[in-house]
Amino acid sequence: MNKSQVSITRCKDYEREHVKEALSEALSPLGGMGTFIEPGSRVLIKPNLIAGTPPERGATTHPEVLRAVIEEVRSVGGKPIVGESPGFESFHVAASKSGLLEVLEEMGVDAAPFETSRNVPLSPGHIVTSLPIAEPVVDADAVISLPKLKSHGLVMYTGCVKNMFGVICGSQKGKYHLRFQDRELFSTLLAEIYATAKPTLSILDGIIGMDGNGPRNGDPFDLGIIMAGSDGVAIDAVACSIVGINPVESPPLRIASEKGYGTIDLGNIDIYGPSIEELQVQGFRVPKAARPSMRQRLMSGETGRVLRNWFTTRPSVVRNSCRGCRVCARACPADAIEIRDGVAHMDYDKCIRCYCCQELCEYGAITLKTPPLARIFQ
Repeated sequence: MNKSQVSITRCKDYEREHVKEALSEALSPLGGMGTFIEPGSRVLIKPNLIAGTPPERGATTHPEVLRAVIEEVRSVGGKPIVGESPGFESFHVAASKSGLLEVLEEMGVDAAPFETSRNVPLSPGHIVTSLPIAEPVVDADAVISLPKLKSHGLVMYTGCVKNMFGVICGSQKGKYHLRFQDRELFSTLLAEIYATAKPTLSILDGIIGMDGNGPRNGDPFDLGIIMAGSDGVAIDAVACSIVGINPVESPPLRIASEKGYGTIDLGNIDIYGPSIEELQVQGFRVPKAARPSMRQRLMSGETGRVLRNWFTTRPSVVRNSCRGCRVCARACPADAIEIRDGVAHMDYDKCIRCYCCQELCEYGAITLKTPPLARIFQ
């Protein structure tokens, strides 16, 4: 069995030349961009564009990383296009706020917003019989994923595997959250989406990551690395190990590895560049709701739904921070949020604990809180 390959390079900041050199160095031991991209091929580049957020927040793929990847693709004769499906804004609005649109305009690269999809049938044994994958992804000759290294309230960590959830268009994401409310089932779905739209190459932006209340409202975390490889599961496993997370604790990674979509076994990964031990950091914070525990096992199944108000971490509104913008209410797949007197109010009997509201709130007005009974099982 051939080992997966993960290449890591240090990059101290987002200065254009530094990013360009670090990316080239990361690709070199893998054979360079030409190993993954053929001349004349249509290459879909999929950044992490959760919403329109300034680059310095650390929530989205940095514009200079996108620029460097576009240059690499063109250098081997590929034809790049850039596509994504943000949480609640149009692609162009979110890309403008995050600095990505400026790069596309400067470099003359076409945008391919994920607005229409095509059903891709899956073989028997999957959690669904087909997946509605964005048409630009299906039509591309190659897909390059540009995730951001961040903490995540539902699945602990988000990187290469979770980034591919973005190939599901718009409101269809919410429907999947509503259909697969159990975290294990939803994580299985994430793994299968990754395997279906599996990128030819994943390049993880870990120069500045995000910890704490991720994946949008956490704090920038200086890691100073870029990672690359064809096995996004392996990249995520190495990244988790660097920030102090056991890859097994992130359900999408564990499930993807169990299904053979990649590996989280560090013994089956060849690492080029600095070792994990050299790069390990202290103090990377993960939301408590994401930690596997007996509480989460108790919450599975129909009985668990009755008990979740007592035993599960739930989104909580910080009233002084809420602007009444209704983004959370529009994003909630369970219609569990109502705006009254300019402030969001949660109906916890309806709430499915997908944490989409916490993920998308621009103002950090929704946090995750654990009820007293639930702390017994943490």
